[in-house]
Amino acid sequence: MIKFIKQNFNLILASQSQIRKKILQEAGFQFSVVKPDFDEDKEKQLVSLEPKDLALYLAKNKALSISKNNPNHYVIGSDQVCEFLGKEVFKSINLQDAITQLSSFNGSTHYQNNAIIIAKNNKVLFTNSARAKLTMRNLSKNEIKSYVEFDQSWGCAGSYKYESMGKHLFLDVEGDYFGILGLPIQPILKFFYREGLLEFKN
Repeated sequence: MIKFIKQNFNLILASQSQIRKKILQEAGFQFSVVKPDFDEDKEKQLVSLEPKDLALYLAKNKALSISKNNPNHYVIGSDQVCEFLGKEVFKSINLQDAITQLSSFNGSTHYQNNAIIIAKNNKVLFTNSARAKLTMRNLSKNEIKSYVEFDQSWGCAGSYKYESMGKHLFLDVEGDYFGILGLPIQPILKFFYREGLLEFKN
């Protein structure tokens, strides 16, 4: 396979999210995936932060938990917090939970707060926050149920897969497409090009 870009660094994605992995792969990055050494649920109980600040806090801790044990590697940490009526919306755990969650969004507006941290040698080098606004159409209970069954969307932020059929749920969307998916790619590219670590391959 011919590579379009030259990557002059070692990269780790501090996430086991398949969609984040796919976004980085499709952008041409070479990287390894390492599960963060960080108890997200425990940390959430210890802090009281607005959803957008919580996303940044979690992304930072994920990145640094890997960076401290992987010297000379760049580490991308990312987190997404769904927000409705000013509060965090926790990930649904099953089909019925997802239906209930989407039903609460029905005809209303919610937000996806995403944060990116790039770290190296246990130091934060780059920070980015993104906030997407999504207004859901008025849907019937059967339409919502049919969607959840089709996309099997429980366990996702907001209980939908925007990269799949989830986009059909919405009347209006404002924000970065990749940010809604969980990893805004353009700020990441901007950082590495700015640092002279990516270049077009001749």
